Amino acid sequence: MRSLAEKIILPVSGETAFRVISDLNTLLRLSPFFTLKKIESSKEGVAQKEGLFKITIEYYEKNISETYPVEVDAYEVNRRISYSIGDGIVKNVIYEINDDETGIQLTQTFLLASEDEAAVKSARNELHFWLRSVGEYVKLAEGKSFLKRAQKSFMDRIWLRLTLSERNIAIIMVKISVLEIVLLLVIVLIWNIGMRS
Repeated sequence: MRSLAEKIILPVSGETAFRVISDLNTLLRLSPFFTLKKIESSKEGVAQKEGLFKITIEYYEKNISETYPVEVDAYEVNRRISYSIGDGIVKNVIYEINDDETGIQLTQTFLLASEDEAAVKSARNELHFWLRSVGEYVKLAEGKSFLKRAQKSFMDRIWLRLTLSERNIAIIMVKISVLEIVLLLVIVLIWNIGMRS
C-alpha cells in the first residue's frame, strides 16, 4: 500500500470540520474530479461507525460511471474518520483533525493499492485539489456572516447539485457575461467621449 497525505490549516472548529467530512454526500460532491450520481445508505450519506454505503460516481475526464462499496472503518467524533473503498486504486480515504493555534489542521490521506507512477501522480493531484475544495467549504460552513451563509446555501442548493460539466458551462457563461458587460461599458465610455468632442 502506498500512502499519500496532504494537510491544510483552517480557522474553524473541529466540530464544523467533522460535520463536513462525515457527510459523505457533501464530501463526494466537493471532488473536482468526479460527480456523485447516486448514494445508497440508510442514513442519507451521514457517516457513522461501521456505516455501509454504495456510491455511483461519474469520472469527468473518462466520462464513465463506476459503483463502489464504501465502509466507515474508523470513526472518532471530531478527530478522525476513514472510508474504505471496495474497488479501485484508492483503497482508503482518511481524514484527521488536530488542534492548531489558529484553528485546526485537517489531513487527508489516500491509501493506494498501486505503485504505478502515473496512478500515484494522478492520485496526488486529486488529493491536493479535493482537500482544497473541502477546506473552502468547511470555512463557509463555519461562517456566521450573512454573506457566508448565503454562499453556503448557494453551494448546497445549486452548485453541488450540478455535474462537473454543468459547473464548467456555468463558469464559461459567467465569464462571457462579464466580458459582455465590460465591452458594453467600454462602448458607452467611447460614445460619451466622442459626443463631447
